[in-house]
Amino acid sequence: MILRDRLIEPEFRTSPDRWSEEEKIKYKTRGFTEIPDSVVHELKDEKDELSYETSIIAKSCGIYLEFNRDKFRETREKDYIYMIRIVIPGGGPITAKQWEILDEISNRYTVSDAYTKDPKPSLRLTTRQDIQLHHVKKRDLLNAIQDIVRSGFFTLNGCGDNVRNVVACPLSFFSSIFNSNSLAKEIANYFRLPTGPYIQVFELDSVSHLDTSITHEGRFRYSASLLNRKFKIAISALHLMEGKLVRDNCVEATTNDIGIVPVNGKLFQLYVGGGQGENQGFSTFSTLGKPLGVFNREELVRALDVLVNIQQEWGDRKNRHWARMKYLVYKMGIEWLREKIRETGLEPEPPLDLDVGDRMLHLGPIRTEVEAYGIFVENGRVIDREDSKYKTGLLEMVRSYPDAKIFITPNQHLIVTGIDDLREFEVFMSRFLKKPTNLRMHATACVGFPTCKLSYTDSERFLPRLIGELERRWGDLKETIGISGCLAQCSRPGTKTLGWVGTGYNLYMLKVGGDSSGRFQGNPLIDPDTGDVYLTHVPGNRLADVTDALFELYSTHGNGEGMGQFLRKLGNKRIIEYLKNNPKTSDLMTPSKLRATLD
Repeated sequence: MILRDRLIEPEFRTSPDRWSEEEKIKYKTRGFTEIPDSVVHELKDEKDELSYETSIIAKSCGIYLEFNRDKFRETREKDYIYMIRIVIPGGGPITAKQWEILDEISNRYTVSDAYTKDPKPSLRLTTRQDIQLHHVKKRDLLNAIQDIVRSGFFTLNGCGDNVRNVVACPLSFFSSIFNSNSLAKEIANYFRLPTGPYIQVFELDSVSHLDTSITHEGRFRYSASLLNRKFKIAISALHLMEGKLVRDNCVEATTNDIGIVPVNGKLFQLYVGGGQGENQGFSTFSTLGKPLGVFNREELVRALDVLVNIQQEWGDRKNRHWARMKYLVYKMGIEWLREKIRETGLEPEPPLDLDVGDRMLHLGPIRTEVEAYGIFVENGRVIDREDSKYKTGLLEMVRSYPDAKIFITPNQHLIVTGIDDLREFEVFMSRFLKKPTNLRMHATACVGFPTCKLSYTDSERFLPRLIGELERRWGDLKETIGISGCLAQCSRPGTKTLGWVGTGYNLYMLKVGGDSSGRFQGNPLIDPDTGDVYLTHVPGNRLADVTDALFELYSTHGNGEGMGQFLRKLGNKRIIEYLKNNPKTSDLMTPSKLRATLD
């Protein structure tokens, strides 16, 4: 963990007179049961931008105000664009017909210049199994959301301070042991915001799949100002593979505020306080969740209600950088949280020493209790590129396989079921998609420039170039590289073998300690004796040098173990010494101005 200018001091149970501006704005919605008339009017007027108040409230509807970062760097003028996030609990299923509709929606309202000089329509798959529409214009917001709802999906809870899209392993949809996909839908439904204002604002006339109850009886009761921050829940899986029970942590459950890991089909261990986001200006950290205890299926949703309510009551409402559940767990302790749960009448069993399983990518032919095929989608961007015609290929696929069901994975890829002949399907898709190297297949990036307004720099556009430099030599390597355009770290680079996090324009910080299995939390390269932090602002054109040097170190001395395990055993002290003495990286090895400690 990096400790910067001061200690971590959240202001729990914040007095309303000390709330942040965001909290005061959210309060006007009375728990999203009503929307101010000014907000409704502004969402529909002809201006390209939104006021700060309206932009905060619009997030809960899955709308994110952004601007083209490339143009802003050139002209200092903001070309306002919008991102719409489509919520899909558990990643699916999406029918062939629904995919056709979503493809057409993207044609109608989106463009992307992430991979081509000429902007083209695209769909963006996310690590939370959402679908994002980018570069949507303000004039199209109303029509776009109406079209999305007619497709059978919606955007409520897509962004904002509420329980976000609940992620789960897509393959568990077919499991005879435990269906985490179904549980994800149940949990998402329980924590869904009141739908009445959403229906009213966007003039929705086809909402049979949405509960129109405003009072939300039998569901979670959000406070007048909603949650303190976004809240993430993930559910891992159990598969029966070749007669054996296998744990599958494709969702990286412990990186979430609450991770649900099945002990079997009836008992579940909860992990609390995970989170990858940080803030460059404050003392913050990334961490994996801690085991809380074991709950049975009957009390699971109640336990989630209690935990989210504790966060809602206690979480910091003044300092948003300390408002996530991980800071409550960090300061108050896991035993304090268990006691708060016992006060409600719940009595969890003590936590087990449980292995969460590998981060499975689910690519290529899949044979569990269902035959399926996993399609690699580079960085989740469904767009036609020079080497891979993702958009055209997937559209042709759903037209040629009308019974197919599609699922989005938590690693930004697609799983297709309902196929009779996997080999024939593979040949069909090879007409459109180039087969990736192992290194490219295991790499992932968030959106970054030019779209996301939180980003400092490129990630999605940069990663393919980085892999291109490395794969000539290391293409067969099955290690993971993750890149994020900012410290929000949506692509979870810290749990990859090597993570690169944007810290400025064309500048990146290295994280080590994760690995290809996804079981471990990586951190910046900190000297444990001095607190010096290295490689915090590496220029983009030097990332290949550092990565290549570390791959060389591993290939020479790895002894057959995974690279993440090798680097953890080697330790930061020796990694720093090696990079200082390597001619490729020695000039980069000056300690940054940050001071740090390992906790």
